[in-house]
Amino acid sequence: MIRYINLNFFLFYTILLLVLSTLSVDAQKGFMSVLADPLKTGNNAYLAGDYALALKNYQEVSRKNNGPKNIELRLARSYFFTHSYKKACGAYSKFLKTGINLAPIDQYYYAESLTSVGDYELAKQLYTSYFEKNLNNTIVPAKIWRINNIEYLYEDSLKNAVHFAEINTAYNEFQMLSYGKGVLLTSNRPTVELIKKVDKNRGVPFNHLFYSDVQNDPFSIGAYFYESLKEIGTGLPNKFHIGPVSIYNSGKNMAYIANSSKPDEAGYYPLRLYFAVLKKGEWQKVGVFPLQERNISINEVTIAEAGDILYFSAVMEGGYGGADIYISHYREGNWSMPENLGVTVNTDQDEAFPFLHSEGILYFSSNGHPGLGGLDIFRAKIQDNNYYEIENLGYPLNSGYDDFAFSIDSLRRQGFLTSNRKNGGLDNDIYEIDMNLQAYPLEVNGIVKFIEHNWMDSTELQLLADVTLKLIDIATSKVVATSKSNSIGEFAFTVPYFSQYKIQIQGKDLDGIVSFEVPKYAKENQNYEIVVVNDDFKVTASE
Repeated sequence: MIRYINLNFFLFYTILLLVLSTLSVDAQKGFMSVLADPLKTGNNAYLAGDYALALKNYQEVSRKNNGPKNIELRLARSYFFTHSYKKACGAYSKFLKTGINLAPIDQYYYAESLTSVGDYELAKQLYTSYFEKNLNNTIVPAKIWRINNIEYLYEDSLKNAVHFAEINTAYNEFQMLSYGKGVLLTSNRPTVELIKKVDKNRGVPFNHLFYSDVQNDPFSIGAYFYESLKEIGTGLPNKFHIGPVSIYNSGKNMAYIANSSKPDEAGYYPLRLYFAVLKKGEWQKVGVFPLQERNISINEVTIAEAGDILYFSAVMEGGYGGADIYISHYREGNWSMPENLGVTVNTDQDEAFPFLHSEGILYFSSNGHPGLGGLDIFRAKIQDNNYYEIENLGYPLNSGYDDFAFSIDSLRRQGFLTSNRKNGGLDNDIYEIDMNLQAYPLEVNGIVKFIEHNWMDSTELQLLADVTLKLIDIATSKVVATSKSNSIGEFAFTVPYFSQYKIQIQGKDLDGIVSFEVPKYAKENQNYEIVVVNDDFKVTASE
């Protein structure tokens, strides 16, 4: 049974059904006595899976210097589960100075933390020590292999770009998707409310759904301007958190995650999967996914454009450990019983934030498959026999911290991801991504041709020899490369970096500007044909 609710499996938001005002006097005294002891409170929170609350109390015990000898171990685990990997490394290192050996599971957690901060050699030693005591584990040898071949994850670092989005705030941004002419954003930034509602255990606002118009920045790779941000989804019935979401049916339908309106047997409000439709510009709830147990939280969801295939992440009985990804099909008016995707995708750790691309590629995040540390984003190519070929997306899409909530457009070029890399694991932010970019410096070849009048037929084109071509950066007006056409009009030069360019052509009584666009994304053919029209370029005697 899940003993907590969460927006996703590593962001804990525990909401109790019972409040102090409803307890008896004796119960209040007993409850307050637990709260008065930070060690007990920390232990109870840790066992309940509320690692942020556990960490807060263990830190208090550590400051008072009156805790047990293994207080640094408790801190280390709490840092690890709250994804503060650098601090987890420090706490584990400090604990080892007590002379107490690490248990195998802590060797694993320490190795994971070290991988995240880039200390691969010590991580490899700890992985090896852990594996010697757990020879049936198949993931750890793969992680050791990955460390020994970590350079492969940096091969595409020049082809992919990641930019911190200007839409971020000091609050947590969890997910962003392209939608219409703008984006949908899930964030816990404050909203305009008559009565402020906050998560009482965290003192922060609940997650809401926002929409923003988007404009491209023409002089930057993957950068946007965000305009007219507004909250949407206010018509969806929900007291607490809403999101993540998945849009389908040409933007008319949505599958979304929100807290149940009713508590489970333990008094917690688990996350549920719902469906909504857009009517007169407002989202309205139209149904609930029927195959979900009352005490199980469905953390994240993605749905096919046709609305007939659904993937979600959840911790369920019979899984492989941690959160697993499941699939369900809509057939003849009913959803099929969810099926676990199996050991190719799922591990004994966490797999989360599935995103189904229109080409049948499933993206997801995992801290079980080997990578750069923390949650990495992976691509699963779905084969005809339901076999999934797994590939790590590599740096810079992945980092040593947590990278998740990946989404990409139909051409697999532009999209978004969420990461806590900026502030050492303490804050989730949105990043704009561009994939398969043109690499620089770029060698360009071409040919210059000449025609007397623009109304003439293309058969009258002539080769233009011995003219100078100057490549000019429009943003700075500087000449960044120069070339001269040969006897048959051929030219070549090196484009130093991405920008918007124009070419000035001079010679043979000609002087003029032609547009010159370098594709933002890589393509095999970089041969250009430039046509000079004499009517536009001819230099007269008076000039």
